[in-house]
Amino acid sequence: MIEKLVARSFFLVAISTMSIASADVYVDGYYRSDGTYVQPHVRSSPDGQTWNNYGPSQSPSERMNPYQRDYDNDGLSNQYDHDSDNDGVFDNYDSNPYGR
Repeated sequence: MIEKLVARSFFLVAISTMSIASADVYVDGYYRSDGTYVQPHVRSSPDGQTWNNYGPSQSPSERMNPYQRDYDNDGLSNQYDHDSDNDGVFDNYDSNPYGR
């Protein structure tokens, strides 16, 4: 009985940790100090990794649906693509992972 309780507790902690780690962040539109307006958008929650970020939106529809973002058009969404610009450098080590 105790083994099942421990196993269930471990499973619930693991699931809750995964959901917290993969949370999206909605960013309201704002003006930068130079007067440029930044449109409202969704970004990935900061986790210290570059490869799993959504990357820049290419169109207005991608601003609110980051799962469509595929910078290099290889059919793999940026959040799962370890080399988002196909330059042969892993995004965590690429100083410019989206070729900009």
